[in-house]
This record gives sequence, C-alpha cells and structure tokens, in this order.
Amino acid sequence: MKKKNNFFLWLLLFIFLTTYSLDSIEITNNSFLPVKTIKIEGVINADKEEIEKRLTQFNGKSIIFISRSQFREISRSLKFVKELQIKKIYPDKIELKIIEYKPQGIFVDKNKKLLLLEDGDIIENYDNNKFNHLPVVTGNGAQKKFHIFYKSLENVNFELKLIKQFNYFDINRWDILLKDGKILKLPNKNYQNSLEKFLSIYKKEGFNNFDVFDFRISGELILK
Repeated sequence: MKKKNNFFLWLLLFIFLTTYSLDSIEITNNSFLPVKTIKIEGVINADKEEIEKRLTQFNGKSIIFISRSQFREISRSLKFVKELQIKKIYPDKIELKIIEYKPQGIFVDKNKKLLLLEDGDIIENYDNNKFNHLPVVTGNGAQKKFHIFYKSLENVNFELKLIKQFNYFDINRWDILLKDGKILKLPNKNYQNSLEKFLSIYKKEGFNNFDVFDFRISGELILK
C-alpha cells in the first residue's frame, strides 16, 4: 500500500512538472492538489473555533507546498497548545493532532488569578468555572516555581485529587493542604523524600488522628 501511495504521488509530481512552466508556479501553488479538508483532533481546553479560523488560510492551497513550519508558527500564539502533529493525506486532506499543556493549578495573589500550566506556562484569561476543580496556589513567586514542584508530586505518584491548596514560602519551601484538612509541611531541600515518607504512613492506622505532618527539620517528623 505504501509503495502504491508513493507511486501515485510521484506520478502526480511528474504530471505537474511536465505540465506547468516556471512562470506559472504562483498559480500552481494554489491550484495543484488543493487542500479541501483540515481535520483537528485532541482539543480539550484550547479554543477550537480560533484554531479553525486561523487554518482557513490553507484552504485551497496546494497540499504539497504547505509546510509543517507554517502550522507550528500559528500554534505559538494559541493558548494551551504545546505541539502540533501534522499528517498530510494525499491528495487533499490534512490531519492535525493538538497536544496541549496540562493545567496544574490556580495561582491566587490578591485580585489576580492565573492558570498555571506544565513547563511554567501561564494563562491570564480563562474560564473560571472550567478549572475551579484545580488546587489553589499561593505565595510570592509561587507561579514560577510550581511546575517544578508539581513534577516531584508526579514522581512519587501523589494522589493530586486529594490536594486543596499549595502554599509557597520564599525560602523555597511548600505546605500542602489536603481536602480532608490535613497539612503537610515540607523542608526546603530534598522534599521528595518527605513526600514518599508521608505517602507511606498517611493511610496507616494510628496516623488518622493527626492533622499536621511536619517534615521541616531534617530527619524528623513532628505530628500534631
């Protein structure tokens, strides 16, 4: 099947090159194998209507002369869009798969609320109702540090749905407030070890009556 498709493509190119002169190349770009369909998949939080609007510039243009860099240039200014995977299906269809940045939390500072994404990306204007399930993040400079801390939580398989709020202190230290009211106080260094220790005891009998798990002093755990 692949050899057949390649033969078909080379045949079309041969016809194109032997039919049109170099003087007509500008016309050819818009008439030879024109794009009729652009299929978009993978949109979760991005504005699909905005994406479709920007892609209309490719309708009717030759599928051969449309480059992947043109699509990626468009994606750079689109909210949530991390990557575009492009597949050309000859003779007239393009499939786009949208890879989005993952929303991780809501940074709250006085009257300012920012949606925090993986890799440190930030979105100022967003649908509050759509993301009100995300944990709150507070603290001076937290919006710049959070994505790094979040990776540590993922590394230890912390149940993120249990978390209500993250509080950051500018000595590079985090507190985690769980939905059940328990507080986890982490040290400013090697906090991943503390996360692992907490997970190993959190649900064990005998620890249910404690509300505060304080790991701030190296090598110690203070329970309250």
